[in-house]
Amino acid sequence: MAVVKGSKQERLSLVRYDPWRRFTYTVYFLLFVTAVAAGCFFAGQYASLEERQALVVERNQLKEQIVAADQEIRTFRQRVGVLEKGGEVDRQAAEGIRQTVKELKVQVATLEEEVSFYKGIMAPGAQDKGLRVSKIDIQPLDQANTFRYSIMMTQVADNTSYIKGLAAVNFIGLENNKRKIVPLRDLDTNVSELGVKFSFRYFQEVVGEVVLPANFKVEQVQVVLQSSGRKAQRVEETIDWSFKG
Repeated sequence: MAVVKGSKQERLSLVRYDPWRRFTYTVYFLLFVTAVAAGCFFAGQYASLEERQALVVERNQLKEQIVAADQEIRTFRQRVGVLEKGGEVDRQAAEGIRQTVKELKVQVATLEEEVSFYKGIMAPGAQDKGLRVSKIDIQPLDQANTFRYSIMMTQVADNTSYIKGLAAVNFIGLENNKRKIVPLRDLDTNVSELGVKFSFRYFQEVVGEVVLPANFKVEQVQVVLQSSGRKAQRVEETIDWSFKG
């Protein structure tokens, strides 16, 4: 080829054309990328597996703690139940003991009263001898204006023979603002005479029920004992009415 003097000259180089070499580089590159991706994948799977295993271990530990806590709660509940039952038993026992003590005190008081009563009959004081009214007891009943009465008469010291006579019981009060004395026979249907007959050696109790008029306000109850015979006696005892109608 002819060369013109003074013109720009271009240099040419010859390169060997090898299509298989480019293909080999491409394959190697793809293999490298695949290996890196597989490594990242398996590394992630391994890390995830370890994390799952740690979570499983932690879950099992939590389950064990929950089971232990449930068992402890059941144990505490059982202990609380036992203590509550024990406390209830103690309260019931204490209440039973208090009730028993209360009943025994009432029995002791009753026995002491009876002993005192019998001592008064068998070994009276100097001024207590002869016929007397030992007790007048009035108790309300369930029905309106209805009362139970009990009158105890005794013969003290001189009780070698029977004493006989009449016991008159009077209810003293106001009716329509006027003072009035109502005998027992007007209030007790079982009494038909002015006095209740008595005959005893040591003591005798007269009991019954009275129904008071609605407009009669009792203030006192009077008992008069009149014995008969050679050593006749008259004894009178009056108590205040303690029930407000």
